[in-house]
Amino acid sequence: MLADQPVSFIDAILFQAAKAPNDPAIGLESGVITYGQLADAMYGATTACERAGLRPGTIAAIMVTDPVWHVCLVGALYRLGVVSVSLLRDQDSAFPPGTLAAVLHDGSYSGTVGGPSAIQVTPDWFTQRGTQSIAPIFGAHELCRISLSSGTTGTPKPIAFSTHILWHRLYTYSFRGRFAASERVFCGPQLASQFGFAITFSALAYGKMVCFSNSAGTSMPVMSYYKTDLSIVSVFQLNEMIDVLTKTRGGLSGLRELQAGGALISDVMLQRARSAMSCEIVSTYASTEGGTVAFAPVEQLGNARSEGAVGFVVPWAKVEVLDDEEKPLPPGRDGNIRVSTLGNAPYFTPGMTMVENPGPFFPGDYGRLTSEGLLVVAGRSTEVINIGGNKVSPDRFESILMQVAGVRDAAVFTVDINSALPQVWAAIVADPGLNVADVMKQCFAQPMIGTPQVIRVVPEIPRNTAGKILRDKLRADLTKTAG
Repeated sequence: MLADQPVSFIDAILFQAAKAPNDPAIGLESGVITYGQLADAMYGATTACERAGLRPGTIAAIMVTDPVWHVCLVGALYRLGVVSVSLLRDQDSAFPPGTLAAVLHDGSYSGTVGGPSAIQVTPDWFTQRGTQSIAPIFGAHELCRISLSSGTTGTPKPIAFSTHILWHRLYTYSFRGRFAASERVFCGPQLASQFGFAITFSALAYGKMVCFSNSAGTSMPVMSYYKTDLSIVSVFQLNEMIDVLTKTRGGLSGLRELQAGGALISDVMLQRARSAMSCEIVSTYASTEGGTVAFAPVEQLGNARSEGAVGFVVPWAKVEVLDDEEKPLPPGRDGNIRVSTLGNAPYFTPGMTMVENPGPFFPGDYGRLTSEGLLVVAGRSTEVINIGGNKVSPDRFESILMQVAGVRDAAVFTVDINSALPQVWAAIVADPGLNVADVMKQCFAQPMIGTPQVIRVVPEIPRNTAGKILRDKLRADLTKTAG
């Protein structure tokens, strides 16, 4: 399967459709799509894309919310030899003019002057009779897919994928926790992210059912109705799910495992989760560039979880911790994390047609690796807070703030403004009547943490689609207000 011969993950889905056409493929709030129906819709979308003028070797963006439409369009473009990239609104600005040939949208994209062609997708694209005879066009190492990075440090960067790399990503995804043994998987991340893409297409390629909901509030009924046994979400989505379960006093008796990534799972969140659900909770660490690097059930992380432990390094990844001169550090020493995985993907550059392994890369995180292979992430290299020589992750600071009654969300960051040393600022989303002095007191009680110089109450904390805090945006917004 992983030789140099072209291999199609789309063909794997169509094989499942031929083998078991009546098996459930996608579960939505509105109902179920079987593998046979999914294949027919993909064939119809292939014909529609071809008639719309999309040609092999070009790049087309998909800006469509409906998961079934989205999956079918990814498959249709692949079958035609058109490189696909899934985008949210306004993300087309991540590409230089002339890079995208078209944007397939569901009415949410108006287009730009001199920009890519705006092609509106309509329901009849998926109901017309389509061809089954199109042969795979992409070679194993040709560019076939682009995904945007999470974008926590600014503008998301396009990452390039070949069929070969995607197969590495999809089959290693099946080794995460109970994924291989699960039959019905709930996908929290949007399909516009590589994480949502990997969850969805790995599940479908292996004949599983993948389920989606429109919001955290409706995720509980969806998982309950379809009896999903595995849920994969961001830590931010987990927090929202716990809120819903707590308010409704509901339960998910069929859920055996929940995998959460994108941030640390705080003690407070874990306690709340344990009171609302009985499944195993797994911490994960991954990136768009390298895929899954580490994971572990939270109980296996022990006391190191509060220090930023995210999991044990997986067999298909190599993690090194280096000093500022890129010299290796021994186990237990903090430094800059460098990662190499099976399926490393390079940055996309305009004109790229072949995708080569880029070698090890720096995900931008600071932390350490223990002698047992446990990865501890202190935080983003550019965001680690130095307090009296103690380097503290913003996540640890935020977990302290979240323990204060009335604080519903929090973000901590440094600000270099009119002072000899960077200041520590905090933004919180709070219940009415919260006394900021109580927040200061809670922080002051933690000698290794200290107290933020500034605490601002804000309506919401800006986050990306994976739930990660956009600290650069928050810093810019609040310092602008301060000025």
